[in-house]
Amino acid sequence: MDIFKEIIAEVNAPLKQMGFIKKGNSFYLEAHKNFGVINFQKSRESTKEVVKFTINFGVYSDVLGQLEYDYNSSVKPEVEQCHWLARVGSFMTGSPDYWYEAKASDDLKIVASNVMDLVKNITIPEINKRINDEGLVNSWMNETFAGTTEIGRFKYVTTLLKAKGDINTLNQVVETFMEKSKVNRMQALQRSI
Repeated sequence: MDIFKEIIAEVNAPLKQMGFIKKGNSFYLEAHKNFGVINFQKSRESTKEVVKFTINFGVYSDVLGQLEYDYNSSVKPEVEQCHWLARVGSFMTGSPDYWYEAKASDDLKIVASNVMDLVKNITIPEINKRINDEGLVNSWMNETFAGTTEIGRFKYVTTLLKAKGDINTLNQVVETFMEKSKVNRMQALQRSI
């Protein structure tokens, strides 16, 4: 018995009922030409008797994807290609790097039920907040957790604002970024003296 495959099979039905389509160890929800992705990552430390895994999830923007060299609208993106990306632990108390551990002797239906509780309470609400480009921009402008680098956040926000034609907000974002950069350069210079 492959414990990991059994758990994936158990979560497939409830995720399918919520509109997700399975491909490998990932599940996809398409909305507004964007994708919400939930991926189950198996640890290299797993054995036949004990499997360790975590949940990665993200949102892929079609508008942002069109700017990438390998864009193909007919292919579902891998979780690593998502423009906003997180791991389930990022939204748990203390933001641990959370990994499940399941043994062959465990009731895998109960394990899958516990996994689905986190999926329903954390991953799906976070994906739904960002599944459209407006939600992504709102998240990047108003939340601490960027789900990307600061440069990525800036690049993605400005691109989406430009695509939307929101020049006023775009100018404000650029101005704020430039001011922050100036302050950061001054602080770096003072530290080096």
